[in-house]
Amino acid sequence: MIIIPWQPPLTRSQLDDMANPQMASQPEVVPWALYDTQSLATATSAPLVFFQTINADKTLSNMEGPGQLPDPQYLIVQYIACDILQVPTATALAGEPNAALANVENILKTTRATVEFNMSNKRYGPFPLTFCHSTGGATFSGYGYGTAANGTSAGVTNNGIPGSGGYPFSGAIVIPPKIGFDITVRFGANVTLVGGPINIRISLVGPLYRRVL
Repeated sequence: MIIIPWQPPLTRSQLDDMANPQMASQPEVVPWALYDTQSLATATSAPLVFFQTINADKTLSNMEGPGQLPDPQYLIVQYIACDILQVPTATALAGEPNAALANVENILKTTRATVEFNMSNKRYGPFPLTFCHSTGGATFSGYGYGTAANGTSAGVTNNGIPGSGGYPFSGAIVIPPKIGFDITVRFGANVTLVGGPINIRISLVGPLYRRVL
């Protein structure tokens, strides 16, 4: 159960101060997740670079500009999260491992995937991608069996506990407007995937400062 703190009553003038800027240059601040998605193919070790292009499909990326924030936006990075968008795949029990679990474990452990943050050609990392937990999704990890006749199973899994936070920059990095940045995920060996390419989504989570009006 989520406990919502009690909110003391506010006066009309206090609410007006919160809802309206007191100066023309005063920004608003909102909790934010800046995300981008790249496709990972099997039998390759090429790095994936995130936040470099605008994507018309906003379910894949919410970047407003290629490789930078528009003016006058600032993002204070609290943590980096990673979602491996693997869906359940029917798997022959005697033929191959559970696809969802095998793919996530292959990316995180067999290829020893790492993550780097880069801003103005200054790199932070690499850090193991295992630090960057998922933002949500199904929590069941393991096998869900089909019928005895067809002998198949399907399972789902996540990289870490969903919603537990990712790599903790804890506000130490501020992304200013019109400054180039990216996230690079690197692999130490060829990625072997069961069932074809899958998407990987990287999110930068923290407060976003932007124009009020």
